[in-house]
Amino acid sequence: MKAFTVHGHFYQPPRENPWLYEVERQDSAAPYHDWNERIARECYEKNLPNYPLISFNFGPTILRWMEEKAPKVYRGILEGDRISCRVRGHGNALAQCHNHVIMPLASRRDNEIQVAWGIRDFQLRFGRSPEGMWLPEMAVDLKTLEVLAEYGIKFTILAPHQIQMWRPSRKAPWEPFSEVFYPFPLRQILPNGRHLYIFVYHREMGEAVSFGRALEDPQALLELIEKRFSPIKDGLLHFATDGETFGHHRKKGAEILKETLEKLINRGVKLTNFASFMEEVSWVPPAQIRENTSWSCAHGVERWRADCGCFAGGKPGWNQKWRAPFREAMNWLKERLDRIFQEEGAGFFKDPWAALLDYVEVMVRGPESLLPFLDRHSTRNLSTGERMKAAKLLEMARMGQYIFTSCGWFFADISGLEAVQNMTFAARAIELARDISGIYLEDGYLERLYKAKSNVPAERNGLEIYKRRVLPRRFTTKDITAHYLITSTLSGRFRETRLFRHRFRPVKVDRLEKGATCFCCGMVEVTNLAFQEKGSYLFSVLQYCPGDIHCTLSSRGKERWEETLEALKSAYHLGITHLVRELDRFFGPQFYGLESTIDVL
Repeated sequence: MKAFTVHGHFYQPPRENPWLYEVERQDSAAPYHDWNERIARECYEKNLPNYPLISFNFGPTILRWMEEKAPKVYRGILEGDRISCRVRGHGNALAQCHNHVIMPLASRRDNEIQVAWGIRDFQLRFGRSPEGMWLPEMAVDLKTLEVLAEYGIKFTILAPHQIQMWRPSRKAPWEPFSEVFYPFPLRQILPNGRHLYIFVYHREMGEAVSFGRALEDPQALLELIEKRFSPIKDGLLHFATDGETFGHHRKKGAEILKETLEKLINRGVKLTNFASFMEEVSWVPPAQIRENTSWSCAHGVERWRADCGCFAGGKPGWNQKWRAPFREAMNWLKERLDRIFQEEGAGFFKDPWAALLDYVEVMVRGPESLLPFLDRHSTRNLSTGERMKAAKLLEMARMGQYIFTSCGWFFADISGLEAVQNMTFAARAIELARDISGIYLEDGYLERLYKAKSNVPAERNGLEIYKRRVLPRRFTTKDITAHYLITSTLSGRFRETRLFRHRFRPVKVDRLEKGATCFCCGMVEVTNLAFQEKGSYLFSVLQYCPGDIHCTLSSRGKERWEETLEALKSAYHLGITHLVRELDRFFGPQFYGLESTIDVL
């Protein structure tokens, strides 16, 4: 019986503002709120009927977003894997290295973090251990495969050009691998004595689907598949492509894929997945990979560190000379973050790096799991301040992983959304490092970013991009509290709520109205849930008219807060001039207006 599968690599980079834990509005994704929402609607939702039928992987960062923002789609993905487990004995879903880091360019320790986080995230979501793992951009070296094998992964997927040598039969000598496709797994023997199976996908089929005309209609895709079956007597015919091809890049792609798969079933083709097919294989030829190669760069892994000539988007005459100094800046920062993590973490954790490997549990389960996590890993009963510091340390280390998300180097210019997002994670890591250790890393980082020159004259270089497009994304707890106070005043309701990983509890709110004006003042308790950092603010919000807001707040003077509130209310009754003078006297000249609200929701 003919056997077939298609692997869809479904992935989006982490897009959230790391101060808000929310994805901000992205105008380029209009009419949708952001690119995650747009692609979820155009692709992930439309492929719900296909997940029980195809092999697939979803990146942990997009699954985390979908769990909250697109729960129906999220549940459908998990259900697709459960159905395949029942039907085929093995699930269709593969795990993925956590946030799509180019593994050969990372240290072995970071390889372990990416693999461990990817596996545990998968286990917590899919309810089983993964058998296969997708390598970001299929970038591969022996070090990475060793880590996969040590963590129990059985197989991965590579392109034909990534296999250097093989032995096609038991008695055959080693020879160059020149196949355009091989319908059985290969076996890479690793330096640590373990082995990992490799499925080599049909590259020509993948390219025809991704860039050719194979998705114009179901008949074209069906003919492509059946034509490739003819030279295969047995084995598994398969190809791999970006999952977003089916619905986002090709608008009818999901429907065409579904119809084609149904026709294949009707014609007697067995739809299977890699893990199920492996049960039917007796002997697996040994092979040797070609290290430091990838599926999307003819120059190996140079696309993520050099001006190799590969890029997406851009204009004639552009170059990617910015990539090398951009990576140098990130490497410089990461070395110092690791040093801070090791030195500071030794004061809190039994084993700092073991704690970091386990931190994915908090990332998946949410801030409510932070305190039990700290109790499990800490050397002693930590004080409130120590718990806050330990939590910030772990979050700093998470940012240290996210700064290397591959998309930051993939496209044509350092001013692109993806590179700016990586810089944003770097800014958050720098801020947390300073809070934890008092070490200021920003100047050294910016000195290196300056060398990364943009192709866009107005953007100039990485330093200018950082100042103009990253720094405005920083928010403090005070900024977020002001947003809560202004929006609560405008809605007329002050409620206990959670917003931007903070919990707000109004202790007292007085609302006064006179003419066209409204004045609210009181006390609000705030908890930063990410770090279990608690505080409170005395506040006032003066609304002159619907669009004119004057919000002030302070964490000082709380011991006499009732007296202060009475004074503010008395001043309001005397007139706006008296009130503004009293507000300036107590809160100072800084205030938040309507423009200070955060445009995310």
